[in-house]
Order: sequence, then C-alpha cells, then structure tokens
Amino acid sequence: MDVSLDTDRLYVLIAPLSILLLGCTLAVCWLVQRRQRYLLWMAGGYALVSLALAWQSLAPREELHHWAVFTGAMYLFGTWCFARCMAERYGVSAHPLLGLLIGAVVLAALYYYSRVQIDLWVRVHWLNTGLGLLQMLPAPAMLRRRPPQDWLERMLYWSYVVFAGYTAARPLLVLALGSTDLNEIARSTYWLVTLVSTLSFALLFTLMLLACTVRDVFTALREERNHDSLTNLLNRRAFQEAAELRLADPHMAPISVLIGDIDHFKRINDSWGHDCGDRVLQAVAQTLQQHVRNDDLVSRFGGEEFVLLLMRTTPQEAERVAQRIRAQLSADGYVLAAGQRVTISFGIAPVAANTALTDALTRADGLLYAAKLAGRDRVHVATDPGRRMPQTA
Repeated sequence: MDVSLDTDRLYVLIAPLSILLLGCTLAVCWLVQRRQRYLLWMAGGYALVSLALAWQSLAPREELHHWAVFTGAMYLFGTWCFARCMAERYGVSAHPLLGLLIGAVVLAALYYYSRVQIDLWVRVHWLNTGLGLLQMLPAPAMLRRRPPQDWLERMLYWSYVVFAGYTAARPLLVLALGSTDLNEIARSTYWLVTLVSTLSFALLFTLMLLACTVRDVFTALREERNHDSLTNLLNRRAFQEAAELRLADPHMAPISVLIGDIDHFKRINDSWGHDCGDRVLQAVAQTLQQHVRNDDLVSRFGGEEFVLLLMRTTPQEAERVAQRIRAQLSADGYVLAAGQRVTISFGIAPVAANTALTDALTRADGLLYAAKLAGRDRVHVATDPGRRMPQTA
C-alpha cells in the first residue's frame, strides 16, 4: 500500500493515536483492578477502533476497497466491545449472538460493495448502520432499569445512551452529505465529523468511566472495612458509627436495641465443625436482615452474637420482631444432625434519649444472659429502667 504521509494525513492521525492512548490507560487500570472487567472490554474497543481509524486515514481512496472488510471487522468488534463494557457494568446482556448476526450481515455487504460492485458511499452507509445497531444492543435493557441515582453514574449512563443514538443516526449524516463529499475521505467533512465526535466521546466517556471506577474502588474498600466478611453484616465499629447518627436524629425515636445469641453455638462448632458453624451464622444473618427496615441496623459483634438497632420501635414492638425471627428460624427447619435445631435467644432494651448506647447494650446483654439461664430459645424484654419482664416462647 502506497502511503503518502503529507501534513493533512499526519494531522488526522491525532484522533486515532489519542483514542489508542485512552485504551492503553484503561488497560493499565484493569491490570491494577482486575475485578472491573468492563475496563478491559472498553480498552479493547478503543484499540480496535483507533487502528481502523488510523488505517483508513492513511490509505488512499483508490485502495480503501481492498481493506473494507478488514477495517469493517475492527470497527464492528470494537463497537461491540463498547456495548459489552456497558452491559457488564449495568448487569445486562450485550446480546453476542445478535451482535454476531449484525456483524456478519454488514461484513457481507462490505465485501459485496468492495469486491463485486465498488461503492464507497454505500459501504459507509452499511457500516454506520451496523455500528449504531451494535452500540444500541444493551441500551433497551439499560433504559428499562431504574436510572442511577448518583450524578456521576447518571452522566456515564446518559452519555452512552446519547452517543449510541448519535451513532445509529450517523447514516443520516452520510445521506445528507452525499457521495461527493467522500472523494478524498481523509479530507472529507464526513471523516472530520467522525474523528472529532469519536475522540470527544472517548475523552469524555473515559474520564467518567475512570471516575466511576475510582469511586467504586473506594466504595468497595469502605464496604470491606465496615462489614463482617462472613455474614456481610455491619461490624462493631461501623454499627457504632451508624448508630450515633441515628441516635442524634429525633425523628428516629423511640429506639430499641436487641442482642441475639445463637444457642449452643460452641457445641455446633465442636460437633459438626466450623464450616457448619459458618453456615449457621450466615443463615441466621440472612433471617435477621429479612425482618428489618432500611433505617434499622443489623450487626455481628463477634462470634455468635448479633445486635439489632430498630428505629421508631418500642421494646414491646421489638419483642414481636424477635419472636418472628425465632419463628422463622424454626419454620425454615434448619436442623442439625441428631435432630438439634438452631435457636436464638434475645435480650431487648430501650435506648432512651438521655442514655448512652453502651448503657442500653449493657441492659440488653443482661437480659440476654437471663434468657439463657431461663432455658434459651426465648426473649427477655426490659419494661422500665428498674424492672425486667421475661417473655418466653
């Protein structure tokens, strides 16, 4: 291929090289944070599209038809990589089989209009239509999902949807320009619009994608710091931090604290092993979470001890919650060998406005101890500062 590197052709290489650099940046980010696989898909898409753009920018018009299928395949697969990136991030499908069908039809058309009947304008029209359809593959499912609440995620979300719509509509631009504008494609208005729009989108989208990724990493680190790794409940430190915020809000009153402890948990570990004990902890944690609301807190304080902080709940109402938890554990039939059932005991105390949380936890812990002494698998509730009332099964 005779490539003439005049000033104009070198100038149009700025966009492809910039896009390739963005792809390399995303690939490096993926190497650092391999759980974010969508970064690798976007990096691959940028690399393929940038190479195709560079190839077509350098090739003389009379030789473009020789490489139409090759560059078309890079455009098509690169664009599908963009769709796969967004599909992975939003948990939807990029419809690979449908994408393969679209790609096959477009490549067949490119072959026909580059080998049988050479027509650059028709090839451009077919390719743009295919790219638009590929990029739109995950868009319907994305639109059906609830739009993200975070402003940064919303910008990422809508920028992709808008650019997907623009890509699908770009054939109309080709139609408006007509084939006469493509006599020298590297200097054509169409090619300038393609390069500028692609580079602008790549820059904007990469910045937002990296910002969202960094935010996700910090969120994941915070979640790991604040949550128990086995049960995914709040740990003691995170519980206390969240509890302070709720206790400072007068709209949350009345507040009750529940301390629950799995009965005979040491026997479970000793008799059936720690793997069985871990499964019991996870089952109990899941049951606890099913009986609380968004404002309530559920925490694993350590071992087999769990703490719940219920907002706008009196001790008597909290006692009904505890009884429902006990009933569900029994109804779920989580039975160990030799017929032993998993049961839990609770101590419940109010958190008064003028009382520290630690005082309420101490009272609830004392009531839990009383429930254990009374035979386990029961709930003890504090009715006033000076009196305890046992509530048995």
